[in-house]
Amino acid sequence: MKDKEKFLLIYVILIIPTLIIGMATQKPFISVNNFAWIIVLFNTVVFLVSLRLFKVESQSALFFLTYILVIFIILIIDKDYFYAAYIQSTPTCIFPKVVLNICIILAVPFIPIFEVLFNLNIFSLSAIIIPAFIGILMTLSKVVIEFNRKGKK
Repeated sequence: MKDKEKFLLIYVILIIPTLIIGMATQKPFISVNNFAWIIVLFNTVVFLVSLRLFKVESQSALFFLTYILVIFIILIIDKDYFYAAYIQSTPTCIFPKVVLNICIILAVPFIPIFEVLFNLNIFSLSAIIIPAFIGILMTLSKVVIEFNRKGKK
């Protein structure tokens, strides 16, 4: 199996529990208040375990997380779109809503991080925290993949 197919499978594996937990709370996905940190933690662990299980190349993992980071940069630039949903107001969007919705769909497994930041009352620091989170995830994925290689030898 090629790395692209592996990442597509990992992505599907990450989306399913995210949507199930979101539906189990019987609230709209954007307001999964009490379970957002569980979703983020679960998806992070499942992502790292999946990298090891599927024996993904380090370069491919970094490219995948770079794509996620680019998607998040678009969402961070227009974070008022999310904030308006939390405070029940009309957002002023920089990007067209179609672009934002596509970005949200592509980043579904990691979108609850916005909810976690809002619940911790540090939503304004999302421009720092989310790229740092993705950077830490890149580092951890590289460590997991290198650990997997050393285990083979």
